Amino acid sequence: MKKIIQKLKLRNQQFSNHPVTKDNRIKALAKYIVFNSINQIQSNIKYNWIENLVFYASKGDSGIVGNIYYGLCEFDESMFMLHYLREEDIFLDIGANVGHYSLLASGIKNCKSISIEPVPNTFERLNEQVSLNKLENKISTLNIGLGNKRSNLNFSIDKNTMNRIVDSNYKNSVQIPVNTVDILCNKMNVSLMKIDVEGYEKFVLEGSESTLQNENLKAIIIEINFSNKFYGIKNEEVSEILIKNNFKPYKYNPLNRQLTELKTYNKEQFNTIFIRDLSFVGNRLIESDKIKIWNKLI
Repeated sequence: MKKIIQKLKLRNQQFSNHPVTKDNRIKALAKYIVFNSINQIQSNIKYNWIENLVFYASKGDSGIVGNIYYGLCEFDESMFMLHYLREEDIFLDIGANVGHYSLLASGIKNCKSISIEPVPNTFERLNEQVSLNKLENKISTLNIGLGNKRSNLNFSIDKNTMNRIVDSNYKNSVQIPVNTVDILCNKMNVSLMKIDVEGYEKFVLEGSESTLQNENLKAIIIEINFSNKFYGIKNEEVSEILIKNNFKPYKYNPLNRQLTELKTYNKEQFNTIFIRDLSFVGNRLIESDKIKIWNKLI
């Protein structure tokens, strides 16, 4: 009981700091309690989300389950994407997990998404979410990995959202074909790219040389959180590749739609937004329609 009370206190504190839930802490806490209670006896429950989006969630689906009680997880970067994207854009979701970003991009902004998810079980869950929202004509899902060359690599299958590339001796793993972004996106004008590959980001960027030079690509949301230490890589090595391609790191405030340039990658959260052509991106952010999340228009 003591652990439960401590966890509820922690959640309540987190809800008080989140832009959507800070004025709705009781509602958020109730949703949190109900979800965790129901999942003791039932899994894969359907939930209503933003606008007409819905999703399945079970306990352990950390890639999407927080949207039940936060309204919108990874709030700053998710809102950046929603304010930035347009229907004519192409969104490349590398490390899509069960589809949080792709569902938002194609379900709300109506743009085309290419969703990459290498882990077979997670890929099946991703396709379930796409099918549930009838977005098959907007979201293309690929069960592959991405790196700096074509190959076959082993991926863990027992770490949930933290599944990663492992060596062939790892017991709970599966071999998956790996391609490069440049081969995948040949003659394709990607507008926004999200990369969340549990420390393998540098290798993905090394296979994205031509794509990074394509001026249609104005922004990248990328996870930089020391998970790359697993591969002997420093955070600075990841950000340097983007900076060399004229991308600069920014922090986004969705409430006033202001971008603040950072001296380095965002050390306050896992993801950093890198932008090229600040004027173009800034104008899009300002001109975008508001998105309703719970009772807030943002």
